[in-house]
Amino acid sequence: MKKVCLMIVLICNCCVSAAWAAAVPDVASPSAELFEARCSVCHALPDPARLDWQHWRHILHVMKQRMAERDMALSDGEWRQIAAYLKAHAR
Repeated sequence: MKKVCLMIVLICNCCVSAAWAAAVPDVASPSAELFEARCSVCHALPDPARLDWQHWRHILHVMKQRMAERDMALSDGEWRQIAAYLKAHAR
């Protein structure tokens, strides 16, 4: 369990580092605009190609929990759109 928690912390910390920031794929698409607008509020945008879909799914789950703790929310449709965007551009 400690290893899993440490991995989550490391992944989340990497998401805010400049090394993870990258140009947004399909920048003019509504999904990219939503990803950029909602996810850059708290941290630098990670490169969607940095992780595979399995890891992105986990990160989205963690982000959903963090946002709930801060009374921030995305609609179910926004979550699905961001998830689809990340899945389409994942490694």
